[in-house]
Amino acid sequence: MAEVFAGFVAGYVLALLSTPVLAFVLLRLRAEGGLFGRLLPAGVSAISVGVLVHGALFVFWTGLGIVLGLVLLAMRDAGGAVGSLNGAFSLFVAALALALVAPLVVLLPAFRRLVLAGALLVVLVFGWLMPYLAEWSSFES
Repeated sequence: MAEVFAGFVAGYVLALLSTPVLAFVLLRLRAEGGLFGRLLPAGVSAISVGVLVHGALFVFWTGLGIVLGLVLLAMRDAGGAVGSLNGAFSLFVAALALALVAPLVVLLPAFRRLVLAGALLVVLVFGWLMPYLAEWSSFES
């Protein structure tokens, strides 16, 4: 079960890294008006937006990390490749990130670089770091 806990930790790391970025993007969209101008009025503080965004991202990323931890547990005996302890799992995470990010890259050209950087971060944390976290843990000893 070290893989599941490693997924939770990796998800929390992603929540910590993505919270300020998403909060600033939401605040920038608020300044431009439109839908976000009505959802986040001018009197709403940046700290409260950050707290709400972090709560939502914490639930999302740790939940995804737990599910990917179960996938990693099922793929435990796959061999390593290209610097990863589990090459098949890293390839799975990269393919999943590509499948989920490709429509966003096409539909949101203004945020293309930000979305691609987020996808790369997901592949690095979940696909590469998570098998190492599971290997380094001491749950089964």
